[in-house]
Amino acid sequence: MKLTTEEIDFITRDIKERGISMNDLADSLLDHLCCAIENDPDENFNRAYSRALALFGNEGLIKIQQDTILLLTLKKEIAMKKTMYLLGYIAAFLCTTGLLFKMQSWTGANILLTLGIVLLNFGFLPMFFYDRYKRATS
Repeated sequence: MKLTTEEIDFITRDIKERGISMNDLADSLLDHLCCAIENDPDENFNRAYSRALALFGNEGLIKIQQDTILLLTLKKEIAMKKTMYLLGYIAAFLCTTGLLFKMQSWTGANILLTLGIVLLNFGFLPMFFYDRYKRATS
């Protein structure tokens, strides 16, 4: 089956009416639906379109958008946590090394301590408290 521009426009409008607001996702869904319809042996557009929609499960297209948003949010959250733990490790390392240098009266102790405390106060702690706040509100 070859789709006409009217049928493609119908699918596009229907995707928007079903609540899909992400443009990239809407384009991907349009592509998947068109491919499924064109590969359907039935020549009736309405029946082929119904079968193509059924391929997305009982919850339909809106569930796909919700899952996509969740995955995108989760990906950012994981990157933030990795950065937070790395900053915490580096800050702790700089502070303890700076203290060791200070106790031994070696040069560079003040720089290490200052860098460690700045990184701890302006890098790790804000991210840590933001993460705790997000956990408490969700």
